[in-house]
Amino acid sequence: MMKRRIALLLMLAVSLAGLTLIWALAERGGPSPAPEGGAADHAGPDGGGVAGNDPDATPDGQPAEPEAEPAPPGSPGSGVPAEGLFAAVGDIMMHMPQLPAYYDPESKRYDFTPYFDEIRPLLAEADWAMANLETTLSADGDYSGFPRFSSPHELAAALKEAGFDIITTANNHSLDRGARGVERTLDFLQEQGLVTRGTARSAEEAAALTIVERQNIRIGLLAYTYGTNGIPVPEDKPWLVELIDEERMVRDIAALKSAGADYIVIALHFGVEYQTLPGEDQKALARRLIAAGADLIAGSHPHVLQPWEIVEAQDDGGVTRQGVIIYSMGNFISNQRGDTKDYGALYRIRLRKEEGVTRMVDVEPVITWVHRYKAEGRNHYRILPVERVLEERNDPLLTAADYKQMENNLAALRKRLAAMGAADGP
Repeated sequence: MMKRRIALLLMLAVSLAGLTLIWALAERGGPSPAPEGGAADHAGPDGGGVAGNDPDATPDGQPAEPEAEPAPPGSPGSGVPAEGLFAAVGDIMMHMPQLPAYYDPESKRYDFTPYFDEIRPLLAEADWAMANLETTLSADGDYSGFPRFSSPHELAAALKEAGFDIITTANNHSLDRGARGVERTLDFLQEQGLVTRGTARSAEEAAALTIVERQNIRIGLLAYTYGTNGIPVPEDKPWLVELIDEERMVRDIAALKSAGADYIVIALHFGVEYQTLPGEDQKALARRLIAAGADLIAGSHPHVLQPWEIVEAQDDGGVTRQGVIIYSMGNFISNQRGDTKDYGALYRIRLRKEEGVTRMVDVEPVITWVHRYKAEGRNHYRILPVERVLEERNDPLLTAADYKQMENNLAALRKRLAAMGAADGP
């Protein structure tokens, strides 16, 4: 009996000694069993784990370097170009005959969206779409046309719905309702999420840079006018309207470039009304701005189409680049008629950015006509893309005389646009 007890005690002592040894080895980082189902040769070089099971670890056990994000399209080293479409139109005007047919007495609101029904598909294709608003906006019912414009604020919603996202406000009618008119116009436009440039409510707003990025292309925007129809800019608010000042404009271009703008667009309200060719002063200013670093001059004010041209300039590195000057885009919507004042153009400028450099690769002017017709005793208005309408010839609201007039004017306007040799593009 005694011998059996001694044997049991010896066995217990041996077991405790074995457990103590195992515990000590574990504490010292000794070998451990291979994972279930694994093979012995999967152990790491220190025998303490399975190499390759941690995707974030390198063979020496350190965390792996994260894979670099691919460069965005158009950036240096990406090998993939970025492409975008910039669209621009001329003057958005609101004469009093344009209002009555678009007022709903039940809701007591205006709806101007039908103006843009036929042109909306072209605007929808653009990554940026810009127009010049040549009126002030109000919600007080104090509406008026020429010579001091004030229009229903619902026009802002119609422009947004049409597909515009940039509205320039520097023109000779900016101050038609004084400083308050500037302020409330910007309020209504920005409530719709529209980007604005050309007027401001404060010195800080005027000094802020406007850069709109789409498709990895950063477009810098500027807008200026030759004047405000003799209405003085208040001395205590010199920032209210951006006036043409060449030295200041050159500084503004440089500031946008320093801020990383890839392509600089200047909306320029200049020239002489109803002249079909640009004047020498007009040409000289536009070309100097291209030489200073601008890429596109989008002109307005003459209320008729003028030619466009491509000019060459050298950048800071001595590389030749091309700039586009559109001297006047004509009227996009207005009540003006005759002498081609009811025609305009929607310019489509295709951009490509490669290895960090953005270039224009195509310019396409789409000639438009404001079709005015009577219904229920009121004027109605539609902006029509002339070439498409002539090809289809199935519009029930157009007469044979309308088609004939469009045919004749289209041929004449194409020649006018080509007068400075740019109609075939770059």
